[in-house]
Amino acid sequence: MNNQSGPQAGTFDRHQRDQYLAFGFVPQLPDGDALSLLSAWSRLPRRSRRAVSESGLVREGVRALKAAFEECASTAESRGDQVVFLSGGLDSRVILGALLEFYRPAEILAATFGAPGEQDFDFAAKVARAADVRHEVLESFSADWTTQGLVDSVLAREVPLPYPFGQRYLSYRLHQKIGVHNTFWDGLGGDAVSGAHIPGRDEHWTWEAAVSRFLNMHLLAHADQYTSPGFRPEASMPAAPFVSDSLLSYPDQLDFAVRQTRYINTRYMLGYSVRTPFLSRPWLDFMLSVPVGYRYEQRLYMTIQRQAYPRLFKLPTTTFDGGGVPASPLLRKVLVVQRRALRKTERMGWPSRPGGKPHSGANNAIRGSHRHRTDIRELILKNLDDLANRGVVTGLESDAIAQAMVERRISDTRISVLLGLELNLKAVDRLTKMGPEASR
Repeated sequence: MNNQSGPQAGTFDRHQRDQYLAFGFVPQLPDGDALSLLSAWSRLPRRSRRAVSESGLVREGVRALKAAFEECASTAESRGDQVVFLSGGLDSRVILGALLEFYRPAEILAATFGAPGEQDFDFAAKVARAADVRHEVLESFSADWTTQGLVDSVLAREVPLPYPFGQRYLSYRLHQKIGVHNTFWDGLGGDAVSGAHIPGRDEHWTWEAAVSRFLNMHLLAHADQYTSPGFRPEASMPAAPFVSDSLLSYPDQLDFAVRQTRYINTRYMLGYSVRTPFLSRPWLDFMLSVPVGYRYEQRLYMTIQRQAYPRLFKLPTTTFDGGGVPASPLLRKVLVVQRRALRKTERMGWPSRPGGKPHSGANNAIRGSHRHRTDIRELILKNLDDLANRGVVTGLESDAIAQAMVERRISDTRISVLLGLELNLKAVDRLTKMGPEASR
């Protein structure tokens, strides 16, 4: 995948702004194929549980995984490095393990952003050392946090960009540091394809129930305080499924069409050569055809990981709070459920980590840094004052927000969404001023 086109000038109208304020992204789908992210998928029907065995699926899955990477490697640029943004999670580690089978360690560059003490940052360093690959790091506050830089980072992708204040800005800076003359391997779709987001073992959902669950998972707390009167979040959702649920469950369809496409996929940088092995045909055709129960809680995927790259997956992971991937699926399930609940509370802006337990990634530290960094606080307040002066958010008063920040009556997530809205509006302003030159 090569993203060569320039940023597009356009509008960010009230309905889009309301969606952004309610979800942190704009879920309403544009015209075209809603499942375009799965364009390589052959749409094979799911197999029945009676027709498969877990041991057989593991062997088949290892072959499919390696075939997916072989397919991507055969079309990768030969120039520069093979780059993987390495965290403490699972997908980037699979990518590293596979790259080591197709390239020499000297041809591979791991890259990580964050800060010492964060699990993603620390565990990535351990994995890179174990794999004997070079490791480029960017510490969170060594980057230059300015409004102009943040707007530049939006325009380096597409408008509107979800959550430009956080890890996506560090990713932008690290891409710049590494340079365009390399191939970047991205885990887009890895979680969704392997089953991290499916709600249970049941393959049969009504469309209405799937939409209701999606809204429950993604609608931000107190959204109605910021959106226009009469705004209905459910109206942003697709009215009907895209394919039969015998091919792809309804929760999966919403995940791929809405979350992956309208939220996750927007992280792509324009002008960079990117490979997405988890969206290649061998892996999609295998994983989406197995019974849903084997994908639930990534049961099969984790067993495949341990089988394919045992040395790497014995090292600490954020998924298991510092442990490697356990051999027992039952133990994995307990730990994954606990972690998912924790991440949900953090995203909704509720207190979640008594006892000072470290966060896994950089986002929380960055978004909470206004409490102890004057420069970040001033950046946020200046932009929120600009947003209030636009008059596009009903009842928004910058002085009231500033006081709420001091008294912790507004979550860091909500602050980040309001800031993100203003940064996107500034990006639209700049594109409008640039005119036709913006898309050249």
